[in-house]
This record gives sequence, structure tokens and C-alpha cells, in this order.
Amino acid sequence: MWFPVFEYVDEWTLPLLPENGGGAPTQIVDACFAVGLDLRWRRYGARLDLNRLQWTLSLLETGDVHLGVRLEGPDSDVDPSAGDDDRTLDFSVGGVGLHMDQTLPEAMVVVADIMQTELAGYPPWIQWPIEDKRLLLPTIIDGEAVWRDPRTNRSVAPIGQLTE
Repeated sequence: MWFPVFEYVDEWTLPLLPENGGGAPTQIVDACFAVGLDLRWRRYGARLDLNRLQWTLSLLETGDVHLGVRLEGPDSDVDPSAGDDDRTLDFSVGGVGLHMDQTLPEAMVVVADIMQTELAGYPPWIQWPIEDKRLLLPTIIDGEAVWRDPRTNRSVAPIGQLTE
């Protein structure tokens, strides 16, 4: 199977709640910020040290953006016997629909979907965000990026404004 080879035009590593993007596409940085805010709430599963999470944005010549998330810093405070296994959170995803020309709501939904899929689908297995025992789904309703309850079809909160 042949895969096209693309060069990264630029790459940025940002804290979970970036104050600025240092030249990265603004709506992608703002989407990461909103999703980062929501990561504080409604998680179930392994511990996640949000203070150590970083985003990596890699811009390709096509305008596509690869998204990465990893834990920064030492993991000596992690005790696997206590269920703390956040050392394994390190992923990079490309070709999933994140593009520098997307609107902010579109980018928010894609970033939220990537993060949710990676947290729930791979170790350390974190369900996020949840309502009762259901995963909320990121979607756009009336031009706004929201978390929607799939059972009730209710908009729980705009992405970036999730609470307990």
C-alpha cells in the first residue's frame, strides 16, 4: 500500500490551556483551549494529571493539522499499583479532519472527538465526558459546538463550558 509523504510546514507544542499559539492556526489553538477546559470535568477512569498535558499541532503543506497529546515531565509520582497509569497517554493523530481552514466550532468538535476517542479507546481508559454512564457526543447545533447526550438528545453544555 502506498501512502503519500507530506512535509510538516510547522509544528507547535503548547500547554493544555495555551495563552497563545505562537503562530499556530488560531481556531485550532482556541479549540484545544476549550477542550482543555472541559477535561477538568466529568471523567471516569484512571487519574489524569492535567498539569502535565501538552498539545502538539503539526501543520502539513495541505493545510491538514495533525494533533498530538502527551504528558510532559517526570512520572515518578505515578503509582501503577494505585491505578495511576497516566504515563501511557501519548498519541498523535492525523488524517482525521482537522484542517487550518475550519471554523472554530468545527475545530472544537474534531479536537473533542479525537481526545474522547483516544482517552476511551486506549490505555489508560478514561471515559470523558460522561452524563450518568453515557459518553457525551461533540456536535454542532445551530452553529455552536456542544456536548450532546445521545440518549436524551439534550445539549448539556457548549464545548469549553462543561461543568460538574
